[in-house]
Amino acid sequence: MDVKERIITEATRMFSEMGIKSVRMDDIAVACGISKRTLYEHFADREDLIRKSIYYHIGKHEQRMEEQLKEAANVIEEFWIMFGHGSEFRASTKLVVLDLIKFYPQIFDEVMRNHHETIVRNNEQRLRKGIEQGLFLRCIDTELMARSLTRYLYGLHQDFSDIVISAHVNDNKPEPRPLQFAIMFFLRGITTDEGRRYIDGNILKETE
Repeated sequence: MDVKERIITEATRMFSEMGIKSVRMDDIAVACGISKRTLYEHFADREDLIRKSIYYHIGKHEQRMEEQLKEAANVIEEFWIMFGHGSEFRASTKLVVLDLIKFYPQIFDEVMRNHHETIVRNNEQRLRKGIEQGLFLRCIDTELMARSLTRYLYGLHQDFSDIVISAHVNDNKPEPRPLQFAIMFFLRGITTDEGRRYIDGNILKETE
């Protein structure tokens, strides 16, 4: 791991644990065992480091998600895994997001805009894949449905903010996952008979 990556990794950890506002550039330099001058040789300013740290965190999260997606039996399970990771991601970035909104709104807008479009593209790709797997209706407009699903998802995160942000994804307790189940109910409306049987028999049965 080179110096720049080590700085980003340590800054990401500190931002997640303490929030962006509470972490000074001096603190990051000390934690990395480097001088502040070395820090600024790799990053133009504090905002540059914050931006790169956030994208690094998103990239690591997506990498872990992709590993789990390889085990999915079909695209419905992929959606289940993806939105489960969405809850995990928000839980791990609660302090970061709050500080971005308050102190770095331009970075927040940039990140959210890019993240939103990425989710839309991924949703459309999976809807098309689900059609080919015989799980979703062929008559749906995949782009429109992908944007509707993403808009619905963002709305749920507003409504379920306290539940989603505080979700303890590593707990072994059989607690309900409201966001994931809500998404399954959304998807159920555009599935074929085969798709509905899969959702009812393999996922929604957990609600009974």
